[in-house]
Amino acid sequence: MRNFILLAVLAVLTSSCISQRGLERNSDFKADLFSAKQLNGVYQNAIPEDPANSLWQDLYKNKSHKDLLFNADNTQVELNLVDNNKLVVTLYRYGRKEDELIFKGKIKNGYFAINRKLTLIPLPFFYYHKENKTIIGNDDEGNLVLVQGKMLEYVVLLSLIGGDRDTISARYEKLD
Repeated sequence: MRNFILLAVLAVLTSSCISQRGLERNSDFKADLFSAKQLNGVYQNAIPEDPANSLWQDLYKNKSHKDLLFNADNTQVELNLVDNNKLVVTLYRYGRKEDELIFKGKIKNGYFAINRKLTLIPLPFFYYHKENKTIIGNDDEGNLVLVQGKMLEYVVLLSLIGGDRDTISARYEKLD
């Protein structure tokens, strides 16, 4: 039993995590000094040069590891920082409220860092680690800068090893 616990602790400690500093380094856009007043507002949901992705999908991935099939046409996303630890995100379609997400996090280094979504299964014969981390801020023009890291690692019977790691960064235009 002691060996099992030691193996589980070692698996957790040796797992690489997604850090905020790593996300900041991999961002294509630079965020300004954080301001809740500047962050609050309505943003364009779609990226004109990438119609397959949207702000709502990127934020939804931090609530659930599942990909969301979503049509971003005629939609906007409103962000409202209620206090320094709570962000309310509302989806509007044709001006009507369609859905809402609430995120907990903290303000750090010019970004609001949403608490990571983590799934970890450290068993002796099976190890699984899936993680999403998202940080958001504003650029000098007031547009939203979103940087998200995704990671998946697994080991089955110490022989089948796999995984994936990806970082995305996007800029969404502020509408008001």
